[in-house]
Amino acid sequence: MANPIIRVLTLANQTLFVTGYEGFAPGECLIPAGTRILPGEKTYADVARLELTQAEPRQIGVYLGLTRASRDFTCFMRTDGKSPQLLFGLYQGDGAAPAPLDDPYGYAKPFTDGLHEDIWQYQLSKMPPFPAAHARLQPLVEGAAFAGDVFQLKYQLPKLVMGAIVRGSDGSFASSVLGWGGRDCLEPDARTLVPLGSITKAFTGHLLARMVVKGQARFTTQVSQNPAIRLIDLVTHTSGLPREVSPNIGLEAPEPELLPSVLFPPGTGALYSNVGFNALSRAMVEQCNPSGAASFYELLNQEVLAPLQLGHTSYNAPPWKVGCTDDRTQNLFGGYQPDGKPWPMANGNGQPTHDSTPRGASGLYSTPGDLLRWLQWHLEAGGTDAETRLLNHATYVQRDGLHPVLGLDESGHMDAMGLGWVVMMPRGDRPFILQKAGATSGVFNYLAFSPVRGVGFFMSIDRFDVGAATEMPQMINDLIASAAPR
Repeated sequence: MANPIIRVLTLANQTLFVTGYEGFAPGECLIPAGTRILPGEKTYADVARLELTQAEPRQIGVYLGLTRASRDFTCFMRTDGKSPQLLFGLYQGDGAAPAPLDDPYGYAKPFTDGLHEDIWQYQLSKMPPFPAAHARLQPLVEGAAFAGDVFQLKYQLPKLVMGAIVRGSDGSFASSVLGWGGRDCLEPDARTLVPLGSITKAFTGHLLARMVVKGQARFTTQVSQNPAIRLIDLVTHTSGLPREVSPNIGLEAPEPELLPSVLFPPGTGALYSNVGFNALSRAMVEQCNPSGAASFYELLNQEVLAPLQLGHTSYNAPPWKVGCTDDRTQNLFGGYQPDGKPWPMANGNGQPTHDSTPRGASGLYSTPGDLLRWLQWHLEAGGTDAETRLLNHATYVQRDGLHPVLGLDESGHMDAMGLGWVVMMPRGDRPFILQKAGATSGVFNYLAFSPVRGVGFFMSIDRFDVGAATEMPQMINDLIASAAPR
């Protein structure tokens, strides 16, 4: 089966866009992503030419969208070395086979044309009904794509990735991942590995909520190193512990006396503290761990990551990162300096600068796919572990009356604190938002969602750029505000 052509035929009265590819080499794509396929009878678009043999297993997909930013349909082909499987259907994501369309909506048909070329033709006859979430997602993603285009033109970043997820009125969910790559950079996608930095703290808060629901922890449990500090003080940044200490008590198993003195009485002020979250993770392993998990990561994986099937979220730096001095062509946010040079390795020893020691303040890697799955859990109504979600989204400390308040307003004005979440109360057209930012070794991240609006976003940039990092939360908060109530 030499030189087969993927051909799309649309008879629907609707313009389609080619919005991406899966499993193709660049030279095999005949038309670029963003190309319009106009409606009308016998409107053909030959989008790829492949050099395949019968003995070569392969899986490919061409993504189509009703907008330039959406992926609504997939032209899918898989060969097993004997025969091809052809499918035209609703997008599933991550290169997975689409949900096949019924015959009234579309089908796949192979044939050989007059030039003796093999054509794999996919026909869309009319628009199928989409779930309610899909209708909400389309304009939101189109707005995000435009905002991302402007952002990338302004800052010329090596890599930029953005993800969005919405909940429909019928309880359905729809999501999308958008990626931008600079010169010679691999465009990020749903499987790109991103060091989360302090977004790790929101996972730590999730774990604490889970342990409280199970009766294995209490918010008022005292920390053994300083009984004046409770778990709720650590998770809301109101413990009085400093932001950092030297040596960093999170890097090794510390002795109890290494916990520093507090800067103000616990519960009276708020000061962003990595020290506090590292102390929180140690306390949960030492004091709230009936299962006997050997490390914080084991406990987090057992209670949060594994149940939610977040299989690409861990503290493990990818082995191919070690010794790599330039991540432009790898599916990783490795971090770049303001001058565009790769973030330096620690001590020149070929090891990643990003510290992935399992602890509560920082260190997790994840992917857009996993983060969207985690956001879906946060946006569900009922469903899995609803009690944990209720505790996780609650407001525990109001700003009013706290003194001092430091280090909590960089991504939007902090009105209150939740379990690792910075709480922003409704203001104007902006709804109630739970958000968290994170930065590590030249990578900046921001994740936010509105439980009431049923919408969540995350965004990551792959260069140390204070201006971009400051503008990023404002852009995401504005996109959340643009989502109409369900």
